[in-house]
Amino acid sequence: MLLKKTLAAKKKALILCPMPAASALDDALWSHDAGSWIAHGLDDADGADYCHVWISTDMAANPIKAEFLFLLHGSVPITWDGIARSFYLFDGRSDAQLQQARDQWKEWQNLGDSKLGYFSQNTQGGWDKMA
Repeated sequence: MLLKKTLAAKKKALILCPMPAASALDDALWSHDAGSWIAHGLDDADGADYCHVWISTDMAANPIKAEFLFLLHGSVPITWDGIARSFYLFDGRSDAQLQQARDQWKEWQNLGDSKLGYFSQNTQGGWDKMA
């Protein structure tokens, strides 16, 4: 849903995550919904000049010059250059992921030019602002 909204806003999306999550996400984006699949690439695949969504395991890579950044499994980019908005996604039911997100929140509060917000997904699939 967030990727579709990103594309509807005419923005490019970079997804940073480690393997094997990157490979699983790659498969899911091709096969999740046959009527609305999302064209994308993974790591050093061909097509970066044409795609608006890219998955990377390299925290320094942004081959599509994406403005929106999605961080999964504790990934953190080496640079924030060119990023207008980032999304740190985690499973709030996992104590380990929740603690990692809290630690990351504290660290990012020290970034002077950033505005932080925390949203929680509700039972209807929407998002509620928590902070």
